[in-house]
Amino acid sequence: MEFTNIINENIDMNAKIYINPSLCISCGICEEVCPFGLPERNSKNKYEITRPELCTECSACQKNCPVEAIFMKEVKGCGCLWNVKARLKSKSDGNNDCGDNCCG
Repeated sequence: MEFTNIINENIDMNAKIYINPSLCISCGICEEVCPFGLPERNSKNKYEITRPELCTECSACQKNCPVEAIFMKEVKGCGCLWNVKARLKSKSDGNNDCGDNCCG
């Protein structure tokens, strides 16, 4: 089964996670926030997931992608990674506390 995204590219609905290369701007945020380092820069300077079976579907990458290039079957996680943008700002302000949502 496939679905068509906003730019009419087919994406396998059975895939746990997919980074659309047409939308990816190579910012690297997905690589930075993934607890397992799954997004990798490829030879075309775009990010891709080459080992999707290792994805825990925490959705940190998807929720932090500035261009919504990441598609996944979301499963609710502990929630500590969803707000990395706000935490980076907080860290730059001198506050290293991640609040009540840290999973360790």
